[in-house]
Amino acid sequence: MSNLDVVKRLLKVQNVIGENAVQDTVENEIEFPVQVKKIWDTDAEIRAVTTKPMEDRVIVEGTIHKQIYFVAAEDTIADDGVEYQEGEVYELSIDETFAVSVPIPGTTKASQVFADVRIEAIDYDDIVDPQQDDPAVLPDVWKQTVVLEVFAKATETVQMEVVVDVTSPDKELDVIKELLKVQSVVGEDETQATVEHDLTFPRNVKKIKDVDAKVINVSAEVGQNNVIVEGTLHKQIFYVEQDTNRVYEMSVDETFRTVVSIAGAEPGMNADAMAEVVNVSIDLTSDTTAKQQAVLSVFAKVTEDLQIEVVTDVIGEGIEVDKDLLRVESVVGENEDQATVKNDIFFDVPVKKIVETTDTVKINRMTSRIAEDKVVLEGDLHKQIFYVDLCTDAVLEQSVDETFTAVIKVPGAMPGMSFDAKARVEDFLYDAPDYPDNVCELEEFNPEDFPWKQTAIVAVFVKVTEAVQLDVVVDVFETGVQPTVAPTECPPGTTITFVTIKAGDTLFKIAKKHNTTVEALLELNPDVDPKNLQIGQQIKVCSIVGPKG
Repeated sequence: MSNLDVVKRLLKVQNVIGENAVQDTVENEIEFPVQVKKIWDTDAEIRAVTTKPMEDRVIVEGTIHKQIYFVAAEDTIADDGVEYQEGEVYELSIDETFAVSVPIPGTTKASQVFADVRIEAIDYDDIVDPQQDDPAVLPDVWKQTVVLEVFAKATETVQMEVVVDVTSPDKELDVIKELLKVQSVVGEDETQATVEHDLTFPRNVKKIKDVDAKVINVSAEVGQNNVIVEGTLHKQIFYVEQDTNRVYEMSVDETFRTVVSIAGAEPGMNADAMAEVVNVSIDLTSDTTAKQQAVLSVFAKVTEDLQIEVVTDVIGEGIEVDKDLLRVESVVGENEDQATVKNDIFFDVPVKKIVETTDTVKINRMTSRIAEDKVVLEGDLHKQIFYVDLCTDAVLEQSVDETFTAVIKVPGAMPGMSFDAKARVEDFLYDAPDYPDNVCELEEFNPEDFPWKQTAIVAVFVKVTEAVQLDVVVDVFETGVQPTVAPTECPPGTTITFVTIKAGDTLFKIAKKHNTTVEALLELNPDVDPKNLQIGQQIKVCSIVGPKG
């Protein structure tokens, strides 16, 4: 009988297999319902991103959602009854799909993968058909090119029982330990939330032309066995007025709150949450009112910061150890700071006031880098500014793109390590120019004479990790003495061993290999879910000596 007191702890952590960023170009032809004088502006974002792990690569698919603001070149009544007037600005929503292969050696079909897609540039060229006698014949076709930066990361969840301490009343032991700072995965889950709202329009509505909806300002708070997710559903509703057949826009923000159940979650743990719009429906109930229902998909993940000493060796007379390779991402450090983005904004008309600013912040992973004790982040700030024309009281839109650089101090950071970064806008500040009293009577308005001063406060969070491969002790026993197990765990004539789950393993395959049965494995491992085996997870096996009779 062993006189060793072996203390073990189950670790469930994510190991990063690899990450990579690539560029890709998406080209498409866009048909406009009226002759276009020029493309005024484009507001574009990536939606519905899905990932598929393959051997040594990750397939990233998604949708490019674009709102194209264009100037009509002539008076036209389109097929859908919308009246277009020459020189006025209108909106066209377009969705395009894309698929990009990102090479990441070591990725398997069982890997867990994450992707982030950033729009680098959008360009347009008017296509003129040389065989077309009348260039005014509809539709007016433009060629559009979108340049994407696609970042993908592949991980695997490693579950392993490791030795954290060994003592003995009658043996002198030299227990060698190493400190690990990791994030332990508590759990993750997904749910749906429904957001309902009564809408009131400022004009009589003939029909809803289009709805552009997205979730912004998502936050998560860990409760007891759950995560409380809050956010804002931002909608731009484009509708046709009854009397004029003209298109107008109305923006609506609605807050939502939902709960995602995650067993083992406790207050104080870390939570990440994402929310996407699955569907939005708007039903008119009168000329000026409507009922809206939106269905959201909400995902939450809980992790726990662990600083733990693991045993890497035990030296002593008559002592034997079993070791296994532990591969984890060790947390080097994390920090949060602010970046201030200042810029002059030029509007084509005198502006009475800024009504609303929506934003998207993306980190440029191909140019960001880790230096000694710091992370240098480069990012893009995309703003969609809704403003009121001082002279006509019309509500207009203008998109502005700005780049920024943030240097975040992280002691211990070194080139070659990995980082995760998040950025969000905390506030926008605007300073209006002084317009002359007769500004609306000027023959020509020059925007550069009246710049708006804008300051954006961007909060940036960075976590730096380092890949660590460590031979850790998974069991300790005296020479000639097998690891202590309860007498009822294995029948006579069998030996207990620990098997590490690999890609493609099932309990049936393991039982067949070790001359046992699935039923026996489940009895020996009551906490194991046979339908959710995790790569790196260890299970106990009672191996029968010799072949089965």
